[in-house]
Amino acid sequence: MKESFKEIVGEGNVIDNNKELKKFSSDYSNIPSIAPELVVKVSEEEEVLKVVRQCNDEGLSIYPSSSKVHYYGGTLPRKESSIVMDLSGMNKIHEVDELSHWVHIGPGVTWGQLQTDLEKKGYRSIIPLLPHAKRSVLTDWLEREAPTACKFECNETIASMWVTWGIGESFVTGSASVNNFRKEGCFADGVNPQGPGSIDFWRLLQGAQGTFGVVTKAICKIEFIPAVSKAVFFTSDDLSDLTAPLYEMGKRYVGLERFIVNDVTLAAILGDNKLKSSLPGWTTINVLMGLPIGSPDDMVDYQFSYVQNQLRAKFPKIAIAEKLKGAPAGTEEKLPEMLRKPWPENKVFWKHAAKGNCQELIFTTLLSKTPHFTAILKNIALEHSYPVEDIGVYIQPLEDMRACQVSFMLPFDDKNEAESKNVQRLYRQAIIEVLNEGGYFNRIYDGIGDVVYTLPRVQGYMRQIRRVRKLFDPNGIMSPGKLCF
Repeated sequence: MKESFKEIVGEGNVIDNNKELKKFSSDYSNIPSIAPELVVKVSEEEEVLKVVRQCNDEGLSIYPSSSKVHYYGGTLPRKESSIVMDLSGMNKIHEVDELSHWVHIGPGVTWGQLQTDLEKKGYRSIIPLLPHAKRSVLTDWLEREAPTACKFECNETIASMWVTWGIGESFVTGSASVNNFRKEGCFADGVNPQGPGSIDFWRLLQGAQGTFGVVTKAICKIEFIPAVSKAVFFTSDDLSDLTAPLYEMGKRYVGLERFIVNDVTLAAILGDNKLKSSLPGWTTINVLMGLPIGSPDDMVDYQFSYVQNQLRAKFPKIAIAEKLKGAPAGTEEKLPEMLRKPWPENKVFWKHAAKGNCQELIFTTLLSKTPHFTAILKNIALEHSYPVEDIGVYIQPLEDMRACQVSFMLPFDDKNEAESKNVQRLYRQAIIEVLNEGGYFNRIYDGIGDVVYTLPRVQGYMRQIRRVRKLFDPNGIMSPGKLCF
């Protein structure tokens, strides 16, 4: 088996020493896994195709992994006789499409690599909140991370994708699927995810944790770097005060990055957990921006005028300011640029700085319901004797305020077994309570799936998705043990 893979990827790209295998059998989650028999490092699409076909012939399971930074157990092997397909070597930025504002990248391209390269050309990627610099860009988007830019056109950040299905066939989704794409005389730019035909193949790959196939390239959304940026802060000790103003700003497209954080999360973002005692209980951060076209200063001025005059008059209970109370000097100037980049590689990742690890509970709901869910989680934390003052909260509006993603962050010391188990018990109870109250989970990872897949209302969905999976992976070699497979 090992020799067969060496013929495909080369002598030094098939790894079976225990130290390396162990690295691929754990991540920041508490999910138990099995060490793979081999790690096979691929560097091009043709190698991926040959490895998938070889695994079909051998009856081996494949767990794709695109970077060394994972949080939810999505890449961890669940079965013996399995390999990890390491895609980190497929880290080429193939093309920056400056006409349509998209970039063509491989699965191994990281946030640190992409943003540095785009900055040289005057662009930036649409980006989640301060991602890990060594995290794969495509992994984040396939796992449905929410961008801080909450415009409708930024919500779907991937257009066309190149994929090798579990059956051992290559496929292109979206408008890049025309036969002469990127050849002379072809006018398709690949930026429509639907493309020729009406089936949304690309949606099968989002949140699927590698259970249908392996994405080998994708086209992702980019934007101009703003010529002018200005941060505005809305603060209150009551979360309910901040939801209505956020709706108002969303309706009028005021600001690009807009989200709410509590004092714990804001202190972590600013790089000093001790700051939380001096920061407001809740803060809405809204970054007004002027693009390098027309008059960028005027773009910012008219947005700020609306905030200063109409919003201030309509919501007198909340504090609106250009400077953030309790934050270090210069935060207002630094924050817009921070939000356009990943977390610095030379600093402990902001979610892990408090205790070394962090269990996140992430779901979707309406912005107006976030105070209710916050109260629920605090009550559950008290039941489990978890310190409420350690809970971080991040609320990200989606698609011009149509809904929002809520993230509750529970820091814990993963070297303390009792503390780790307590957080997992709290997490499981919170999943059940969120489901009962109408929260929606679109990332069905371990723990969440254990609850969701027992619900009577999802049994029909599970039957259909299993039928579809048999079309793309009839031998069941792609990431068995994930989703409902």
